[in-house]
Amino acid sequence: MRIENEMLSRFNQMENQSSFEMSLAQELDFFFDNVMDTVVDYFKEEVTV
Repeated sequence: MRIENEMLSRFNQMENQSSFEMSLAQELDFFFDNVMDTVVDYFKEEVTV
């Protein structure tokens, strides 16, 4: 659940910042970049704990 909340917060930040329309490819790139960043951050935290 924590990963989903982190992803939603990152996605909502980008939505609030962008007033221009993104293409589907750009939206997918952004989404998967955030997924990977969130997963990497999660596992970094798990390894250090």
